[in-house]
Amino acid sequence: MVRLGLAIVFTVTFALAAQAQQSTRIALGCCVDQSERQAVWDALNLAEPEVFALLGNGVSADADDMDELLAAYEVFNRYRGPRLLRRNSAFVSTWGADDYSIDGHEGADNPRRYAVRNHFLTFWREPLTSPRMFQEHGIAKSFIVGEAPQRVQIILLDTRWAREPLKTKGVFARIGHYFDDNTGPYQVGPTHRLLGEGQWQWLEEQLKKDAEVRVILSEMPFVAPQNGFPSWALFTQEQQRLFALIDNLEVKHVLFGHGGVHFGQIVKAPQLLDYPVWQVSSGTINRSDETPYQFNQRQGSGEPSTRFGMIEITWLEQPTVTLSLRDVNGRSLSSTTINLSELQ
Repeated sequence: MVRLGLAIVFTVTFALAAQAQQSTRIALGCCVDQSERQAVWDALNLAEPEVFALLGNGVSADADDMDELLAAYEVFNRYRGPRLLRRNSAFVSTWGADDYSIDGHEGADNPRRYAVRNHFLTFWREPLTSPRMFQEHGIAKSFIVGEAPQRVQIILLDTRWAREPLKTKGVFARIGHYFDDNTGPYQVGPTHRLLGEGQWQWLEEQLKKDAEVRVILSEMPFVAPQNGFPSWALFTQEQQRLFALIDNLEVKHVLFGHGGVHFGQIVKAPQLLDYPVWQVSSGTINRSDETPYQFNQRQGSGEPSTRFGMIEITWLEQPTVTLSLRDVNGRSLSSTTINLSELQ
């Protein structure tokens, strides 16, 4: 009986210790060229994320040609790495310019967006009963992983379906862009629509659900300079509305992640909420690296060799969050750890 009692005490103590070390990992990726080697999947599978989010351009194809798009999906399907990740993680995806646009129409002006949606969601194995299959506000998705008091809500926004096109800069400014890594081709659209009213109402409903941590994800950066590259900063009114919604609902413990740039970065913006906004980027799965643009809210340097980003919540007595940029072998290029209590 003494031995049995000691065994029970040891088992309970071990279980509590294991629980104290439990973590929730969300991995971020974007921009896949299915015709090139994709070595990073081994590292992603070894990282064992609970969630993997592919944040735009999951294949390199021309959506103008549906046959080409479907052929690209078929090639991607041959890779063992993403198939394994799909089995072991919650694998979610949104689209970018390559796997959404038709004839240069990159937003609400896409004349065949319903057909593109059907192919996209079918390939990414969205259940036929999923709201994403018929939502009028696009393919936004929200779900919760974990149980209380360790619930993490994942909110994946759709920045294509209702998006108004931005105007490009003049021809001389665009020419200058090719010689300047710090400027992009687009003008700021202060009142341009990005999400649309349907998605804004949906987002408000999601933010009212119970969760200890929320991770909001987008194809493009939420926090960035107004430098002409695609980001929420170019859609000024929409960016302000997002942070005002979070503030008005008094939502705490929010983290942000994005794709859309071919380098990794960790950003801290102190002025957008009552607590600092932390944002991590995904880098690119296997496309060409880009020189990081200048940004004074970036923590450390931009990392062109980033192949995926990671958000890890460690459920200690005082929970922590680690944001990291990982290379093709899964090694950390840059990381920042903060106390979850700072995000409230």
